[in-house]
Amino acid sequence: MTILHNEYNVIVIDCETLHSADDCRHCYEERDVHLLVSGEMNFRCPGSGKEGCPVSWYVPIGWDNHAALGLSIGCLYRSDTDSFSFFDMHTLEATMRELVKAQPLLVSFNGLQFDFPLMEAALLQTCPAPDDWRPGGALNGLLPAWHAACSGSYDILAECWAVDPDRKFERGLNSLGALSQANGYGAKEMDGATAPRLWAQGHHAEVANYCMSDVQKTRRLFDQIVMTGDIIRGDGRLIRLRSPFLEKG
Repeated sequence: MTILHNEYNVIVIDCETLHSADDCRHCYEERDVHLLVSGEMNFRCPGSGKEGCPVSWYVPIGWDNHAALGLSIGCLYRSDTDSFSFFDMHTLEATMRELVKAQPLLVSFNGLQFDFPLMEAALLQTCPAPDDWRPGGALNGLLPAWHAACSGSYDILAECWAVDPDRKFERGLNSLGALSQANGYGAKEMDGATAPRLWAQGHHAEVANYCMSDVQKTRRLFDQIVMTGDIIRGDGRLIRLRSPFLEKG
C-alpha cells in the first residue's frame, strides 16, 4: 500500500542518537561501568578523582537533553523520487536547508518532541559562533524557517495522543513498534536505546538500516492514514486520526 511517491511533496524523517538516554551526562558511559561508592549510595564516573579529573557522579542524560544525546545518523524518504537518503553531523545543515527550501510536508513519529529538536540542537553544536546567527550571518533565518516547517508537519504519535490523551504514555499502546505490528508492518528491529551502543561499537551500517526501517514503518502508517483515516493501536482498537493536508509536488 503506497500512494506517496511521485505525486505528493512528502518527506518522512527519523533520527538516531549518538548516546543513550541512560548514559551519564558527565562521561557518556553506561551506569554499569560507574563505581558504587560505599556509604554514598551513588555511582562515581570512571576515572574521576584521579589527577586532573574532578569527581563526577552518574547522572543520566535523559531523552529531553537533545544536545547531550547528539546525532549519529538520520534517514529521509522522499515521495517525489521514491527514494531514501541519509544525513549526519557533516551534512545536517545542508539537509535542513534543503528541507526548508523544498517546503514538503514533513512526516515523523514523535518528530515534534524528539527528532526536530534533536536536529536543531545538533545544528547549534556545529555552528556555535554567535556571528553565524546575526543578520547577515551564515545561519540567519534558517532556524525560523525550520520552526515553520516543523510546526506544519504531521507527527503520527502526536495525532495518536490527541485521540486519547489520558492514555498517551501507556506502554505498548502508541509506540512505533506497537502500531507497526498491530497494522501488519512488522516488529521493530531494535530500540532507540540499543542503537547508540551499536554505533559506538562501529556497527554504523546496522544502525543506518535500523533508522531506514523506522522511516519505512512510519511511511507505511502514514500511507494508511491518508487512504483510510484509521490506524490500529497496540490494544487492537481502531482509531481515527486527523487527516493530513497534502499538496501535489
